[in-house]
Amino acid sequence: MSPLMRKGLDVVIAIGLTVAAVFVIVVSNSFLMARGGSWQGLKLWYAFVLRPDILGMTVLTAAVTVAYFAWSQGRRPRG
Repeated sequence: MSPLMRKGLDVVIAIGLTVAAVFVIVVSNSFLMARGGSWQGLKLWYAFVLRPDILGMTVLTAAVTVAYFAWSQGRRPRG
């Protein structure tokens, strides 16, 4: 696997982990609401994750984080 493809996979994994964390928070929070429940929480999470601003920030944050770690590891002396 090429290094660029490996970095792309790292970005996709970071996005998946972020979306999963938000899923747990939103669905568990929906049980505390008066008209809550798992189905209501799932619908709320799905609507939240598909918002363009949220999706864009998730992708941008993951890409910048992976790029920073790749850059910082390249500058670190080996030894």
